[in-house]
Amino acid sequence: MRIARFSPFRWLGIAAAVGSALVHAGCAARPKPAAVDASGRQPSIVVGEIALVDKKRGFVLVDLESNLYVPAPGKALRSIGALSGETAHLRLSTEQKRPFIAADILDGDPAVGDVVVQ
Repeated sequence: MRIARFSPFRWLGIAAAVGSALVHAGCAARPKPAAVDASGRQPSIVVGEIALVDKKRGFVLVDLESNLYVPAPGKALRSIGALSGETAHLRLSTEQKRPFIAADILDGDPAVGDVVVQ
């Protein structure tokens, strides 16, 4: 019967992998700042991306993706299109079912794929 032996280099590799995983796991819990938009506003916190728009009922579903940050209900949000800039003003509703949150459309014309920021 042979006993497995770990060399010091193997222990160093395992320690580096575990340390790296812990450092990167902590980064996901923090809100991600977005770049300054066209209007020159301060950096915003990225909430997610619009996954569904229901103009008839006046709401959008926001996909949080892997974002752990969720603003409080009633918080004012904005949607920003890749080419068109700011597309709509939104208000976060109380309806939430991970990974989606609902937001009411206050004004504008949001589209699927727009980034939602606070």
